[in-house]
Amino acid sequence: MDSGKSFKCTMPGTCVWGKGKVALVTGAARRVGRVIAAALHKHGYNLVIHCSASKDEALAFAAQLNSVRGDSAHVISADLSTTSVVETSERLVREAVAKWGRLDLLVNNAGVYLATPLDQATDHHWNYLMNINLKAPYFLIQAAAPHLRKVEGNVVNLADILGERPSPPLSIYCTSKAAIIMVTKSLAAELGPQEWLSKTPLGRAGTGHEVADAVVFLASPAASYITGSGITTCGGRSITL
Repeated sequence: MDSGKSFKCTMPGTCVWGKGKVALVTGAARRVGRVIAAALHKHGYNLVIHCSASKDEALAFAAQLNSVRGDSAHVISADLSTTSVVETSERLVREAVAKWGRLDLLVNNAGVYLATPLDQATDHHWNYLMNINLKAPYFLIQAAAPHLRKVEGNVVNLADILGERPSPPLSIYCTSKAAIIMVTKSLAAELGPQEWLSKTPLGRAGTGHEVADAVVFLASPAASYITGSGITTCGGRSITL
């Protein structure tokens, strides 16, 4: 989602195009998330700083930002790794909106990086990585969407090259990042104006049987020399978007 609004800046370093806007940045107490939050604050945004284990660092960071511009940073602590990640995501957005009465930007930065060799991977590893890296961003977007629509706001999801290139033994992490890339593409289409059939060369929606046929082919001896690639069963839509 993008407002498409333009702005002018006559003096480098003085742009405040985010003045009056509110950004929620997950995992913003440390590392990249902190840098992103600081940059947004510099451009006028009020910041909701999400943290989990790093609450002391988050509070110190918020105090630093508030010393520059009063009442411009607020900390919310939430553990996005738990089984109640959907409810936690809803609470996080609800509290973020309550602070300044609006939400203009959601930055899904929080993530965890963990080696999980196949012979050592556990259900806990899978859930831990997927909850933070994939499930939480998805349901944060779901919770934030109504508020973002009101102000023609934006969502930014962070991924990395491991979402496109495998790097054993980080298979679960790579899978989570590949999935968030697809979530980004998919929800961009869902939340933005789209005319799907008019953009499909075959001019019709696909069927479950056609997808099943592709699966049967990939599982058959006829596809014995196909690996690491896929078949795009989309009526030609991918060539026109």
